[in-house]
Amino acid sequence: MNNPTSNRIVWVDLLRLIAILMVIASHCTDMYNAAPQDDPLGGFWGSFIGSFFRPSVPLFAMMTGLLLLPMKGTASEFYRKRIPRVVIPMVVWSVVNYLIPWVTGFIGMDKSVISVMFPYVAEPSQELGEALSNIAMIPFTFNFYTTHMWYLYMLVGLYLFIPFFSAWVEKRDQTLSRTYIIMWGASLLLPYLSIAISPLIFGVCHWNAFGTLHYFAGFTGYLLLGHLMAKGNPLPTRKIVAVGTMLYFAGYIITYVGFSTIAAEYTYAEAPELTQLFWQFCSPNVALMALGLFMIVQRIKITSPKVQALLANTTKCSFGTYLMHYAIIGPVILTVLPLKLPTPLSIACCTALVFGICWALTALIYKVAPRWAKYIVG
Repeated sequence: MNNPTSNRIVWVDLLRLIAILMVIASHCTDMYNAAPQDDPLGGFWGSFIGSFFRPSVPLFAMMTGLLLLPMKGTASEFYRKRIPRVVIPMVVWSVVNYLIPWVTGFIGMDKSVISVMFPYVAEPSQELGEALSNIAMIPFTFNFYTTHMWYLYMLVGLYLFIPFFSAWVEKRDQTLSRTYIIMWGASLLLPYLSIAISPLIFGVCHWNAFGTLHYFAGFTGYLLLGHLMAKGNPLPTRKIVAVGTMLYFAGYIITYVGFSTIAAEYTYAEAPELTQLFWQFCSPNVALMALGLFMIVQRIKITSPKVQALLANTTKCSFGTYLMHYAIIGPVILTVLPLKLPTPLSIACCTALVFGICWALTALIYKVAPRWAKYIVG
């Protein structure tokens, strides 16, 4: 375990633990949201519970901005340190995920298990040729066997951008920072405006994807928001918690009502962009949830050395947990489903089991192969 007396930001360790649990829990609800349910309560719980966890990735982006802005050292040093530790493990675990369907066929399992393990795959295949084809495309793209890897492609993009962003952030121009956040906040409305007004919003069209607010949009706003929130707020803790709670639940209500309403009319296969509209990470409702939770956790004080050490260890294993969790979820769900637990309890059990297994495997890799661990679990 990391030394709890080291120069760590303990509440950030806690926030990282919350964010990784949210990621796992959200993927444990996928099977209830990817297709119509025989039990209407399955769809309800998928929407109701899944909507709670949408701030997960924005929280990771905010923590990245908090910890890495302004950048220390040169751009080349930053790239050499950060990018290989994302790209190499990403390739390793993408290969693992792409081979799982072939392995299920090799050991004689029915193709139907793939639909449980990877619920968004429309036409599952157990052919080795398809697995190898997917592996060959790793440098360029991902698919629904590696759904969670989209974040790592995006993260590499943020890392590439950080040295340029950092040069501006270092100027500490509060007016420009606030203006950027306002423009970014306006850009969060674009998905809704493209539905409500026109898909050709602000110059976007078939031959141009870069509309008026494009250069203020995306996860860079979360980077800057995390950086700006690093010093906290002078308001009393009670008020901060109250405001944070209101922001979180205001965002949650919009997220849940919007998603569940659309999901009642369309399946993901019928209208993927529409069904994900209110679940988009770069949307005002999800941003409110992320900001509210960030504010609350920032005020939590943890003084116990044992808890600090446990959180530090969890943080060390969090990237490995993220990398491998999607491969572990399938077998865990196949194990838990026959128990016929109530849906909320089933999701909770799957989340806890997946997290525990991934954390243990990551910690084991660090222990038995410390020299190679960074290439396997980051």
